[in-house]
Amino acid sequence: MRADHPAVAAAAARACDELITFDSTLELLATVANTPAPSGASSITRGARVRAWFVDQDMSKQGTELHLDYQRTGCDLLTSGTGGLRMLAHLDEVSYLVDDSWIVPGLWPISPYCYHLAEGPAPARVVRFHPDGTWTAADRGEVIEEGGKHFFRCAANVDLGPGDRICLASELACDRSTGLVTGSLDNAAGVTAALLAASVLAEVGVPFTLILTDEEEGPSGASSQTISRGAARYFHRSQLQDAPLTVAIDIHGVPARDEEDVRGHAVPWGASLAEFSSHGRGSVAPPQLYAAARDFLCKGNSIVDGVRPNSGGYVPRSDDVVAMTHTNRVLVLGYPGANRHFDRGLPSANLHDLMQLARALVALAVGVSTEQLAVDW
Repeated sequence: MRADHPAVAAAAARACDELITFDSTLELLATVANTPAPSGASSITRGARVRAWFVDQDMSKQGTELHLDYQRTGCDLLTSGTGGLRMLAHLDEVSYLVDDSWIVPGLWPISPYCYHLAEGPAPARVVRFHPDGTWTAADRGEVIEEGGKHFFRCAANVDLGPGDRICLASELACDRSTGLVTGSLDNAAGVTAALLAASVLAEVGVPFTLILTDEEEGPSGASSQTISRGAARYFHRSQLQDAPLTVAIDIHGVPARDEEDVRGHAVPWGASLAEFSSHGRGSVAPPQLYAAARDFLCKGNSIVDGVRPNSGGYVPRSDDVVAMTHTNRVLVLGYPGANRHFDRGLPSANLHDLMQLARALVALAVGVSTEQLAVDW
């Protein structure tokens, strides 16, 4: 679609002001982050919350469709129109498998379904699934590592077994004076920004596809092919292969030189645009694409004014590694944060950065649909 860029951009900016507010961002983030989403089961937990939000926003009247467990991939799909920006944001979170019966009461061996990064005890809860697709989350404890092995430490009367999942979990908390948020943010924060962007794009009639993948983590390992299996299933089954640009949305680390300035993310930094992930082991944007996106987003865009090139911060691999095997038009865009896997404390980010990320996604979609952002050379 080619449209009048100034008119579309102006309408999108107005819709951003109306729909991407501090309160709307915080409310949606709390809904997503406080719902457990172990890998492989995010569609029936957080996906149900996304459906409730979708209905509440009345997005179907704007021609937007929501497909939970799209074509049995486990991924959830929001789409409006064809040929627009494709966004990938993983809906699952750090989780563990019950690996054996207890050694002593209240100490259960578990196996990481992720990279275990927590250097000390990390708060966690049990998520139990039932044959009819319902689930419960009640028992709480903590994940610990002893002698190179991992355990869930909980009350002695808690009984676990195969099929139960352990999720690292902390209720969302927000300092409204600064925008600092803590909780289960990886990747609830990215999902929140993407959903808010989708609501704006639906409002102004700009096409997009948003895929909320169900298995970004997978077994820990050095190879990129051990992760992003949810995205791989989506690309294998999807017929929507004509997206001109794909963007992977996840948490990014800020450069070391900026860590003191953000004060644990009590100070906003901006949305983060990276050229590559995992020191180049993940995806790498073509240099001309990165240059075009950097200039488009970071040099006076009328929709967003808070995007920064991230040079020097550690950007983890995410669904971008699979996307890059299907198209070389892949960008890595995210939000600054710390302790993504409860590394040295609670995950943290800044709500104002999430709002900038949502606006940046809107700007990218508008740029693609109006052909103001060059993706073909």
